[in-house]
Formats: sequence, C-alpha cells, structure tokens
Amino acid sequence: MSSETDVTPFSSPPLRLRWDVFLSFRGEDTRDTITQDLYSALSARNVRVFIDNDGLTQGDSLDPTLFEAIKDSAASIAVISVRYASSRWCLEELARICEGGRLVLPVFYGVDPSDVRRQTGPFAGDFRKHEGMYSSEMVGRWRNAMKRVGAISGWVLQAETLVNKKAIETLVNRILAELRNSPEVVAPCAVGVEPRLETLWKMIDLKSTEVQVLGLFGMGGVGKTTLAKALYNKLFGYFGCRVFMSDVRETSDRIGLVALQNMLIHHISKSAKPVSDEKAGRKTLKSVLREMKVLLVLDDIDDLRQLKALAARRKWFHEGSILIISTRDREVLPAYLVNKRYEVRELDSSDSIKLLSYHALRRDQPTETFLDKAKEIVSLTGGLPLALEVFGSFLFDMRKEKDWEDALEKLRQASPRRLLDVLKLSFDGLDKQEQCIFLDIACLLQTLRLTKDDIVDIMRGCGFGAESAIKVLIARSLIKVDVDNTFWIHDQIKDMGRQIILSENLVDPGMRSRLWDHNDVQGVLLNRKGTRNIQGITLDFDKRQFKKNVVVSDLSIAWYNLQNSPGVVSKLRYFLEVFKTYYEHDGGMVFFTKSFEPMINLRLLYISNSTLKGSFKHFPAELKWLQWRKCPLDYLPSFYPRELTVLDLAESKLKNLWGQQRWSWYNKKVEGKLMVLNLDSCCYLTAVPDLSGHPNLEKLILEGCIELTRVHESVGDLKKLLYLNMRRCENLVELPREVSGLKCLKTLVLSKCSKLKELPQDLGNMTSLVELLLDRTAIEKLPESIFRLTKLEILSMMDCRSLKQLPFCIGKLVSLRKLLLNDSSVEYLPDSVKTLGNLEELSLMRCKSLTAIPDSVGDLKSLSNFWLNGCSLTEMPDCIGSLYYLRVLSVSDCHNLNAVPISIGKLASITELQLDKTSIVDLPDEIGSLKSLQKLEMRYCKSLKSLPETLGELLSLQTLIIVDAAIEKLPEKFGQLENLITLRLNNCKLLRSLPSSFGNLKSLCHLHMVHNELRSLPETFGMLSSLMVLEMGKKMWAEAPLDYQEPAVIALPLNFSNLSMLKEFNACAWKITEDIPNDFEKLSLLKELKLGHNDFCHLPSSLRELHFLEKLDLAHCKRLRVLPPLPSSLTELNAANCIALETISDLSELEHLEELHLSNCEKLVDIPGFECLKSLTRLHMCGCRLSSLAVKEKLNKTEVRNFRNLSMPGSNLPQWLTQKVVRFSEHKNLVIRGIIIGIVVSVDQDEQNDTRDQFPVLYGIKARILRTNMPVFTTAMKLEIPKTHEDQIYLCRYTHHTPLVSLLEDGDVVEVFVTEGPYLKGVTVKKSGIYLIFENDDDYDEDEGSLDEAQLSVSEKITKFIHSSELDNATNSSSEAQKIMQETSSHRNMIFGIFLLSCFMVLISWLVLPWSLEDALV
Repeated sequence: MSSETDVTPFSSPPLRLRWDVFLSFRGEDTRDTITQDLYSALSARNVRVFIDNDGLTQGDSLDPTLFEAIKDSAASIAVISVRYASSRWCLEELARICEGGRLVLPVFYGVDPSDVRRQTGPFAGDFRKHEGMYSSEMVGRWRNAMKRVGAISGWVLQAETLVNKKAIETLVNRILAELRNSPEVVAPCAVGVEPRLETLWKMIDLKSTEVQVLGLFGMGGVGKTTLAKALYNKLFGYFGCRVFMSDVRETSDRIGLVALQNMLIHHISKSAKPVSDEKAGRKTLKSVLREMKVLLVLDDIDDLRQLKALAARRKWFHEGSILIISTRDREVLPAYLVNKRYEVRELDSSDSIKLLSYHALRRDQPTETFLDKAKEIVSLTGGLPLALEVFGSFLFDMRKEKDWEDALEKLRQASPRRLLDVLKLSFDGLDKQEQCIFLDIACLLQTLRLTKDDIVDIMRGCGFGAESAIKVLIARSLIKVDVDNTFWIHDQIKDMGRQIILSENLVDPGMRSRLWDHNDVQGVLLNRKGTRNIQGITLDFDKRQFKKNVVVSDLSIAWYNLQNSPGVVSKLRYFLEVFKTYYEHDGGMVFFTKSFEPMINLRLLYISNSTLKGSFKHFPAELKWLQWRKCPLDYLPSFYPRELTVLDLAESKLKNLWGQQRWSWYNKKVEGKLMVLNLDSCCYLTAVPDLSGHPNLEKLILEGCIELTRVHESVGDLKKLLYLNMRRCENLVELPREVSGLKCLKTLVLSKCSKLKELPQDLGNMTSLVELLLDRTAIEKLPESIFRLTKLEILSMMDCRSLKQLPFCIGKLVSLRKLLLNDSSVEYLPDSVKTLGNLEELSLMRCKSLTAIPDSVGDLKSLSNFWLNGCSLTEMPDCIGSLYYLRVLSVSDCHNLNAVPISIGKLASITELQLDKTSIVDLPDEIGSLKSLQKLEMRYCKSLKSLPETLGELLSLQTLIIVDAAIEKLPEKFGQLENLITLRLNNCKLLRSLPSSFGNLKSLCHLHMVHNELRSLPETFGMLSSLMVLEMGKKMWAEAPLDYQEPAVIALPLNFSNLSMLKEFNACAWKITEDIPNDFEKLSLLKELKLGHNDFCHLPSSLRELHFLEKLDLAHCKRLRVLPPLPSSLTELNAANCIALETISDLSELEHLEELHLSNCEKLVDIPGFECLKSLTRLHMCGCRLSSLAVKEKLNKTEVRNFRNLSMPGSNLPQWLTQKVVRFSEHKNLVIRGIIIGIVVSVDQDEQNDTRDQFPVLYGIKARILRTNMPVFTTAMKLEIPKTHEDQIYLCRYTHHTPLVSLLEDGDVVEVFVTEGPYLKGVTVKKSGIYLIFENDDDYDEDEGSLDEAQLSVSEKITKFIHSSELDNATNSSSEAQKIMQETSSHRNMIFGIFLLSCFMVLISWLVLPWSLEDALV
C-alpha cells in the first residue's frame, strides 16, 4: 500500500490530527461483527478510532460532524460489505474520504474487489437505483470512489464469524503496520506552518518529471525542521520511497559520512550492500536513487561535504524525485543542486501569540488578563518558535497574573531577543533533580544516541526519580523522544545547557560540573586540575573522526610490498606499521588514574580511544555509569565501584574481566547494583566471570567475544535478566546446563555461534522468552521443553546446516509470529505446524533438503508471507489455496518446480507472486482469480511458453516482469490490465508481436522490452496515453534466428506521436528504414531519445520543437546524411559512426550542450555554430579528418579550459606533456587543481576484431595512482574507437573533484597503462603523457599574446598546440618521407653495389677455377 505505484496516492496531514482512523461501514451488515471487532482491537492498541455509533438511517444530508471527523483523521478504513452501496450515506462518506487524499485501507467483507471496482455483482442494482434518484454528477462521484478503493490492495475476508475472529488480530497488526509507516511527527501545535506550507506547496510541481531540490534556510530555532516535517508529511503519500534524515550535522559528526551513506542506502534499497568509503557510497547512492522516485529530506545540513556524500547532483535522482534540504547557512545550497529556495523567517505577532497561548494556556488566544503580557513576551522573544514553545511550556503551571509578571520580569532582564537567555528561564523553573538530569543529557548523554530506557536506567542508578523528571522535561519542551524511543534535543537547547556549565567557571574547566570538550578534558586530566565539582566526563579521542578518508591503509600497503619484495627494509616497514596500528587502536590518548582522585563526586564517565595508567584505587568509588570503549587493559584492576549500574566495555582488549583476583566488590561480598554489562566485541575475552554477585543484572551483551568458549553457570541464575546477546561468539561450545533461573528473559541471541551444538534441556523454563535467534549455529535439534515457550513470537534458525527436523511439539508455540529457517537442512515440516494460529511469516528459503510442503500448512490462516525460494520442491501443494490471507508467495529459484497448482486461484488477498527461475511451462487459468495481485514476477523462466487468457483479469496488477522466457505472444485480453504500470518483457527472444488490445493499457508508464524479435508495433500502440518510458532496443550485433525474415519496411506506427507523456524512448537497432514521422514534436515531454543503429536517412525538422530533449543518440545510423535543427535544451548529442553524415545544421543555439560525439563521421566537413557551444566539456572527433580542420581554428582558450575530453586526428603530443609517469609532490602553498593526460593511439583496421567492434570505447587503456607500488585508484580512459589507420590524439582533463586528483598524497605516482584483452587486439598506444596542474597554472583569463611560452596558461598552451598540430604533422610527415626516400635510395645503391661486386667475384672465380684444379691434382 505504500509502493511507488499506489493507485490512490494519499497526502498525509502535515499537523497532528484528532483521529488516527475513521471507520466507514454499513451498520446493518457489519456493526456487530467485523466492525466491532476492528474497533475494539484498534482501541486496545491505543489507536484513536472515530466510529459513528448511532449510524444514519434517515434524512437528506450527512451529519457535518462526520465530515469534520473525516478531515481530522490521518487514515480511513472502509469495510465494504454486500449492502454497502445501498446506502447513499456510505457512498458519500467514501467519496469524501477519497477526495481528502489520505490513506485508505479497504476491507472487502464477503465481496470481490473487482465487483467493487466495477460496481458489478451485488452493487450493480444499487447503483441503478441511485441513478434514478440522484444527479449523474453525484452518482459519478460515488462510482469513482468505489473504483479507486476497489483498486487498492486491501484485505479480503470471508463473511464467516469463525474465520474473522481468527484473522482479526492479523488484520489489526497489518493495519497498524501501515499506520506506523507514517509521516514524521510534527509539533502538536505548529502555528504558522500552514501559510508557509501553502507557499511551499505552490513552489512544488507534483506533475513535473524534473528533479526538484528545495532549500529551506534560516536562523536556528526559527522552525525549519518543523516546516520540513510538515512538507514531508504532505508529500508523503505521493512517493513509494521516502526518507527523512534528521540531524545530519550532528549525526555525521558522531558516526561519519560513510555510516550516514549506509543509513540512506539501507532506507532506499534493502538489497544494496553496505559501503566502506565515501566514493563507493556515492556510487551506490547514484545507483539506488536512480531506481525509483524518491522523497528525501536532509535536515540540518551545515557542510557542503555532507551534500556531496549524500546527494551531490540532481542527475543522481530518478525523474520526479523531490529533495528537501534545511540549513542555517545559505552558502551550503549550491545553485547546481538547489533549484528552489525558501527563507524561513520568524513568526508574525498574531501567530506568535497563538503559539505562546497554546503552550502556556492550551488555548488559541490568551484571556484578557494575560493578553498584554503575552504581547510583550512575543516582542521580547522576537517571534522565534523555539523560544515561544519553551517559554510557553515554562508558564504552563502558572495560572496567576503575578506569576506571569514575575516570569516576564525575568525575561526583561535577559538579553533582548537572545534565544539562549529565553530558554534558560525554563531551565531555572526546574527543581534541582530535574536540572541535574537535563544537564546530564544535554552535555554528556545526548550525543551517544541512548534510548529513553537507557537514560532512565542511568538516572535510576544515580538515585534520581528518573521517570517523573523526564516527563517534566518533555512537558517543558526541553527534550523530546523520537519514534525509535531515542532522546532528541534541539541543538539550541543543548547549547543553552552547555552554556550553563561553561558559566560555572569561564576560566578553569576543572571547577565545572561536566566536561565534554576534548581540550578541556585533556587540560584537566593532564594537568591534574580535577575537583569535587566534576560529576560527569566524556572522554573520546577517536582519531577516525578527524582522519582523512584513506582508500588503502598504510598497513595493507606495507604488507603488499613485503609480499612482492621481501627484504630487510620491507620487513621493518611492515612491523613499524603493525606497531603504529596497534598503538593507535589501543593507546589513543594516555591519562593517569591519579587525575581522577579529587573527583569524589564523579557519577558518569565515558571513555573511548584512551588509556588510563596507574592504580585504580584513585578511581571514584561512587561512580554510577562507566562506558569505557576500546579499553586496552587485559583485565580490570581491583577497585570499588559499589554504586555502578552500567558497565560498558565494548571493543576492549580484555582477556578476563578481572585478573588473578576477582573484583573487590565480589571479594567483599558486596551485592552489586550492576544492571547492564556490555562486553560487545571483546575479542580476547576467554570466559564470562561469576556473576552471582550481581542479581540485579538485566542486560548482558557478549556479542563478538570470539574467544569465549563457555558461559559461567551463574548466568543461568540471573533472575532479573531480560536480554542476553551472544551473537558471533564463534568458539562458544556450551551454555550453562541450568537456565531455570532465567524466568524473566525476553530476548536470547545466539546467532553465529557456529560451534554451539545444543541448547539447555530446561530451555522451556524461560517462560517469558519472546525472541530466540539461533542463526548459523551447529544446533542439531531443539530441546523437547521448547513447547513451554508460549510467549515466543520470533524463532529464527537460518543457516543451521545441522538442523534436519523440528520437534512435533513446535505446534505448541501459540504466540509464534515468525518462523525463519532459511538455508537450514530441515527435511520436512511436522504436521503440528497447523496449530500455529498466529504465524504471519514462514521462511524456508534455500532449504535444499525440503522436497515437499505438508497439507497442514493450509491451516495457517494468519500467514501473510511465505518464502520458498531455492527449495527442492517439485510441486506446490494444493493446500496453498487455503491461505486466504496470504499476501506474498515466493517460489523463485525452485528449479524443479514445473507447475503452479489450480488452487492458487483461491488466494484472494495475495498481492505479490514471485516465480523467478522456475521450470513452469504455463500458468493455470485460475490465475485470473487473484483479484488483489499487484506484482507478478517470472524472470528467467526459460520453459515458459504461454500465458493464459485469464491473465487479463488481474485488474489490480501493477507490475508484470517476464524476462528471458520462451513466450511467443501475449494473450488477446492483455489490454484489460487497466492498472498495469510497469511491464518488462526483456530477452523474450521468441516474442514477435503484441496483441491489438495492447493500446488499452491506459495506466502503463514503464514499458521495457529490449532484446526480442518484435519488428512492428500494433496500430493501437499510440493509445498508451500514460506511457513515460519506452525501452525496446535490441542487441546491436545479435544474430537473427534461422527462420527469421527481415520485413521489407520497418517503421513506427502512424499514431506513435500520440504518446504525449513519453519522456524516454529507446529504439536502438530496430533497423528502422522509414523516416521518423514529421509530427514527432507531439512528444513534447521527451527528454531522452535513442535511435542508434537504425537505417533511416532523414530526421524530421520538428525535432527542434522538443523543448525538454536533453539526450539524442544517433550513433551508427549509417544512412543518415543530414542533422536537422536541434532543440536548445540538448545536453548530449551522439552521432558517432554516422559514416554518411555530411551536414549538421547550425548548433549556435545549443548553449547547454555538454557532450558532442562525432567520431568517424568522415564525410562531415564543418560544424556550424561550434564556436557558440560554451557549455561543451566533451568533444569526440577521432577519425574526422575534414571537420576537425575546421574545428581547430574555432577553438579558444576558454573552451579548451572547459574540456574534459577532446579527441581528433593527430600523431603528436605537446612537448611539455611527455612524461609517461609522474610523481606527485605537495607544494607548500599551492593546491593541485587537475591532471591532463594525453595519448596517441592507432588502430590496425586490417586486424579483424569482432569483440573490439562491439564496444563503443577502448576500455583497456587506463590511468591509476600508485602508492608505494600499490594501486590506490584506477580509472578507465574510455577513448572512442577510430575507424581509420591514422593516428588519433586524446586529451583528458581530470579536475580536483575527481578521485584521480582528490586522492593524491605526497609521493604518489600517476601513470597510464594498458590492460590485456581481446578488445585491444590491433590497438597500439604510441605515445602518452601526463601533466599536473597546480594553482595559478591555468587560471589566467586575460589575453596571453604578449607572454613568453613559459608564462602561458595550460589551456593557452593546448590551444596553440591544436592550432599548429596540423602543420607540425604535415611538416613532420614530409621530412620523415624525405628521410625515408633518402634512406631507401642509399639502401638501393648499396644493394646494387653489392650485386656488382658479387658478379665480379663470380667472374674471377670462374676464370681461375681450372688452374686451381690442376694445381690441386699435381
């Protein structure tokens, strides 16, 4: 219901509404059955439900209170029953609900959704009756409402009491899940937001396909976040993918940009893998953001680096996406990204009084008694919403005029309009304990992102009444609790709290009560200036927060060198890096424990990346909370933290929790107050100590303790333990034999304990257990006592390769909601699973030993998600049809599955069916009964030969994906899929035609049918009025089937130009012979047009009327002779390899053109208007001898400076660009601005290379950075391939924004190299050169005619080189030819001389031969 393709997008309320749900129903049908059940169950979950208890039985109009309730509800549930449409009041309710545009959740009670959608069946007679009594306009509204609600994927319930009683809880859970997938919570009284919101709403065009980026800027506390949330809420329902990232500034400081990128990646795509560096993060985000329309809010940006990491360019986003950015600094809203801006100003006087009155008096306007004082308060606070909210909350308990006067006097004494002073007045109104808790949160705990429960535990450990105090802080608007139960505090309020601490002593930090600043902490500890005043310290010196991102670590480089060049030097270098790494990780900053001795009141201490040396007897004995991350000690020393409640030693080097002696609190038999013990990722810990002295322990975390082999028996007796996490204890072999004491345990995590083979037999005594995670363990079976776990809701045993069977008693787990067995060796499911009445998700993915599903699965009436991917099933059981409430069924990768059962037609509620990589040959006719099906996926079903006619009856279908199937045609009724939005028919190589009804797909927006045998489109194709993306390109070098006959004429349909919503069109390699229709300008929204590898001769002159066209691809159109006038909006033109192209129309109006590809257009003589292409950055003209001569003369310094790629015929490089390898040396006061790489390439055209011809560019020529001989970064040059024997020159400029420049460090080497591969056969790199551009090398804009060669800018040098290169080449060629002729002449003369000499010698030999013989005989 929250997918991108929802039929009815809903606009969620920007502000807090009175009701969560409006319940619409027909009283006489359902009041006492499902409606009452729904109302009771939702109310029990604290959902505010409006229900008309009296009902409407007479009268001509609806009660106005019902209309108000509809408007004041965040969502509506419509229970559509048989007689629902017989009531005009129900229909009017439904119409009003739909017109409100908010979330609608339909429940189809005993009716078919298709009947609702079409008003057929039981509704037909009712509407005929209404048409005779009411106006056609009114009945039309009712019909539209029924049609829209019937098209939403809701819940289909049988009108049977027993079934409903059993399913009602599941239904309520699903409804709650939809409601939780809700907008951001805005302040309960967001005064002044509505008019601002109305202004912003007018600035945004929801119908636009452009990427809209809105920047909200203004001073702190003015309400930017509130306004961003309100706008997000209003836009919420129009987007399937929406993300609100709050506190980007603080979050990036705390966890870094890479972690922030991973958060955003995870929100957008669950399948995308996490990244490890910013570059990879940008690449992944570009990929996932392009997949779908996204609503993204980045709240509180303060650095351009944050935007570059998360949303650098508009082209990252899918068309129609909206990005909202809020910031205090207008300068971080660059024009190349942000195309809409709005300044958030202070509230006017009227709205300020309303806001103050709400928080102070809980009414819209103050009474006469307080009105004048309210006006003065507004004047003094300057209309800042944050100040008004906090000060108003401060006044809430004051009901006497004198109290207001006293507060006002304090406000007058504060600095006028100084926000922090106003906020402090609210702080002053707290009692001492509340003040103390507030300062702890603002100064120490807020940045740690602790949950409300965590902070309550810490404050309880300090002896405070935490619950009541925190309620007061929330009521005073000083702190807030987010949806995920974490604390949030406005940065201005945080600053106020910290300012209070700073004012305790402006000069001496040691006299303050709380320390958080690195410099202050360092000064106090190193100089031993601590005092009894100090109550809390955060001590974090994590170098990673300040260290520049490194692609390859020094340690890995040293290891690489040691492997390749073993020797004394490399060994010493490696061990030095090992030592440095160990020291940096373990040591951090070093402090002495004696520095803490004076801090006798220290309650809270957070240490990370720091070492403490000395005796721990100096440590404060009254410490309540100690979080020492990355503790470098082997064990904790003996000290007396008798009041300690939370001990967090995550990521430490501990081998034992204590050394030879136990902690002193245990030796002295002091009962510990410890509640939380966190030893997460203590990789050297070998044993869990005796914890019997800590009966109050509630949470024990041992995750990642990979050396841990067993757990102390005392753990099994911790009666108050609620949470036990031992994930990734890879060497753990056994748990305590006795765990009967863990009666309060709710969560047990043993995942990835790969050597753990069995669970305690008395596991069933953990009667409070809710979640049991056993993934990737060696467990062979579950204990028989498991049946006692009647509260267990989640049981996960994924990747348990030794687990072959489940106990029969598993059916006793009556509360079980999720059973996850992916990748296990389970061979069968016991019949007892049928009694798991609350099971909602059953996952058996890749259970290779599972060959059949028992019929008892059909009794799982609550099952909503059933995953069978990758199992060895040969058939699906008929019982599958009994799962009436199943929403998702996946049997993908079940290669042996060759049929879908007929009973599948009974799955009335199913919305998603996945059949990828199965062996199915066809689908049953009953598939047409799946009235709620929204997505059907059949990728790589290579045996699929036909689709049933009933496929056209899937009226809710929105997405149909058929890839690499053997289908030859689509059903004739295919056009009845009136709600189909996305259709993929890629690689269906036997598909040769589309049905004539295809044009009836009125909702179709995305059509992808690449690489098939279609050669014509039906005449109705032009009727696809909603089509936005049409991908039907073919493989450029694909071989046609043996029986394929090329049609004589290939053309687009005559009505093709009626596709007025089309934005992307790809018809590459269709071999279109007929010219493109002249009325192509009707495709007025077209942004991308790909017509490469076609055989038309002309393009229509109407192309210039495509005012939104940005990319035009005509590559390899070998019969195209003329390019007509083109639209000025064009940014990329590719006419490479158009070998017949002779003429290009004037390009002078193409002021936005960035890329021009004309390689191998050998007949092209000139490019008119080239000198006006001021935005051009890439010019490819290799193989263009004639036109390049004309272009060279038009190039000037400014244009050359803008170029990133330039290619043309030529055999020389500039003399200053001759180094093949360059070493980078940092200049003290000069920054590197770029790199220029030049290459001369020749291609032997006589060398046959089919592989090379299939690539548009030469990928094998690359540039890279080497750091101590190890590659750090590599990039392909992507040089276009010439079709001539002549040499070609390529010049590539890399700016300081590109990784090839930005990653350079002192001593790095930059080089060009050639990889091996078939695509480089016949390619020769004759020359290459590299030049580093530093500051001042290429930023001189004036005329350089009078300057010496050494004084010229880099761009001026390149320009002069280009202007003279033709002459140089000719001269060089002439001189080289003369030299060759001279050498050839000399060579011939020498050969002729040798020939004469040889003849002479032969003659002499012949003359003297007889005498020689005679002498020999004698």
